[in-house]
Amino acid sequence: MNRALNYLRASRASEIASLQRLLRTGEQITAISELIHVLQRERGASNIWLCSAGRLFGEELAQRAAEVELREQRAMAVLPEAEAQPGYSRFCMLIATALQALDSLPALRQQVHSRTVTQAQAMDAFNHIICTLLNLVFEAADTASEPDISRALIALFSFMQGKELAGQERATGSAGFAAGEFTETQRQRIQVLIAAQEQSFATFSQFSDAENLQRWQAIADAGSQIERLRRIACTGAQCGENGVLQWFSLLSSRLDQMKQIEDTLCATLMNRCQCAIAAAQHSESPPIAIGEEASFSLYIAGASWLSGVETTLDSNGLAPQLGRSVLALIREQSQRLQTQADELASMRASLDERKIIDQAKSWLMQQHGFSEQDAWQALRKSAMNQNKRVLEIALAVLAVAATLKA
Repeated sequence: MNRALNYLRASRASEIASLQRLLRTGEQITAISELIHVLQRERGASNIWLCSAGRLFGEELAQRAAEVELREQRAMAVLPEAEAQPGYSRFCMLIATALQALDSLPALRQQVHSRTVTQAQAMDAFNHIICTLLNLVFEAADTASEPDISRALIALFSFMQGKELAGQERATGSAGFAAGEFTETQRQRIQVLIAAQEQSFATFSQFSDAENLQRWQAIADAGSQIERLRRIACTGAQCGENGVLQWFSLLSSRLDQMKQIEDTLCATLMNRCQCAIAAAQHSESPPIAIGEEASFSLYIAGASWLSGVETTLDSNGLAPQLGRSVLALIREQSQRLQTQADELASMRASLDERKIIDQAKSWLMQQHGFSEQDAWQALRKSAMNQNKRVLEIALAVLAVAATLKA
């Protein structure tokens, strides 16, 4: 009896430890969210500075850089120690990649200040830094093992990704409006960014809780002024000299509204972690069932941890009351684990789709010299032409890649 209870308690303790690790990850993601937001603001100021040939936002550059440095320090303070930990290999590798990207900021700022870098080059550099940080959020969502927390992480990552794409749209539009006209490449890029935002926010809507979804729906419509400027950008119509500041102001205001929702999503994530820990701790001590002292058995089949094996657990050698309690706990635990496995499988499918599409984009970039946006546009256009999902086209691309490799 004691042996069975000891292992049940060990199972619950392991679950609590895993949840506490997720809570720490939530704290790290919250800090990363703050860092990404100020990086997006610095990218915006840098773009206006470069697009205006150094006439606008000179003072903002120093302010934005100071904000980033402060948020970077706070993010570094909550990152895990650089030491070997089970299951942390990939996360540590992604942290190393992000830190290496952040180390390039001082040189990038010098180039921006001296205007020895183009607007497009500066934007690509900022985009890369932000992407390395977003990868940390995706990794957390991909490895979380508790369904409610996984949903919160996927919703948060999808929203952060959509917000980042909106930030890239702001930067691309700023360049076009500052020049007084949009190149064909810029027009296509804005169209791709708008479509990608819609996809990200659709995923967010699928996994978000009702309250945060309602908050998003209240601001999801970009508004008539932004839509009017988008039409100018996408159709190549003439834009006035004040277009760049109007565009930047409108998009910045929308990004700030998105940040408020992002903050509530981070709070939701933390709350779910804390509630899950409290629930697990509350049920740590198994209840003792009281009933007649008769022998009994429990048939178990289909539990994920039995891998399809059928078995019978009985009360032989156990006090009946305590035995029933143990078996009830085992049954409850197996049912809960199976439910979690089913829910996680569904969520993993959404994350796996992103991985497959990213792999297809990577192959197209290597094979044809596409940019990431060009690769995405090629997949999306092919999907529309064939009336298929982008995922199906991505799988076909990877099949071709495998054939050529063979």
